[in-house]
Amino acid sequence: MDSKSSDDQNVSQDTAPDHAVGYQTISPVDIDSEDLTFRITTRSDIENLPGSIQKIGLIQPPVLIAKSAGYAIVCGFRRVAACRKLGWTRITARILEKTVDRFKTAQLSIADNAFQRSLNLVETSRALKLLDDFGPDNQQRREAAEALGLPISRSVTPEVKKICRLPLPIQEGILTNIINLTMALELGGLDPTTAEGLVRLFDQLQVGLNKQRELLLLLKEIAGRDDTSIPQLIAEKPLQEILKNAEMDRAVQRQKVRSYLRQRRFPAITKAETDYRKWVRQLKLGNNINLIPPKDFEGNTFSMTLRFNNRQDLSDLNKRIEKIIQHPALGKILD
Repeated sequence: MDSKSSDDQNVSQDTAPDHAVGYQTISPVDIDSEDLTFRITTRSDIENLPGSIQKIGLIQPPVLIAKSAGYAIVCGFRRVAACRKLGWTRITARILEKTVDRFKTAQLSIADNAFQRSLNLVETSRALKLLDDFGPDNQQRREAAEALGLPISRSVTPEVKKICRLPLPIQEGILTNIINLTMALELGGLDPTTAEGLVRLFDQLQVGLNKQRELLLLLKEIAGRDDTSIPQLIAEKPLQEILKNAEMDRAVQRQKVRSYLRQRRFPAITKAETDYRKWVRQLKLGNNINLIPPKDFEGNTFSMTLRFNNRQDLSDLNKRIEKIIQHPALGKILD
């Protein structure tokens, strides 16, 4: 997949509306880079772009739209930043009139990005929001989205649209592949500080969606029961000692964090699990006998599975089971 941005010197697509004023040379100080109305790209770095522009020039000038004072950027945020870094006092740009149709301008901005590379989820969300903000009706917005290669599925598109409205730490978590869309939307219901803390936790532990959901549920339930907050729980000394142990293997770290939170959430069940493992070790069941306790140790019904290949194996297991029945540890388990 070609991830090259349209700001990376420089594939030109002459897609500007017919009512563009044309090319003008203007001062960078007249460009309002803080106006992010038409920004699609999530990239802020400019890396080697200044060197490229200094060497071969600005092949594809940025597209700007006139404001009551100065200009806003439609296409070329990184190009403008690179020219400023070079100390240029004049920039050639394509200028759109103040009266230009904003829906067409939005499509130009999206096309400048989407026709050069695959958009990530945050960029796709920004693009869909632009069409929503300026599109005159649902039909025209849908047709424009389809033409630009944006999702139009009624089951997917509404969820994607929410992404660009989520707190920035959640968006960053999506961009760095720490969380997916499903978890991002779940975290979107939390305050930004809590969401940011959870993204950092998931990143450190390198856990997938199912484990993320388990940890989130445990933290929510503990916080609700103990009238505290998730950030306060994460900051607790026992948990921080696990997370800050640089010598601990990550898999061990994940297991210890989960065990700690389960013990906080279900102290009785955790104690029962610990006691059960202790007594089972004393039974020395071996590899061919498995004793299964009731779920969450609620109830008195246990199960046992046996693995054997022939009658002799089964006979040997039968003798072993007789010894297990007489073992005091079994009494501790069943009692």
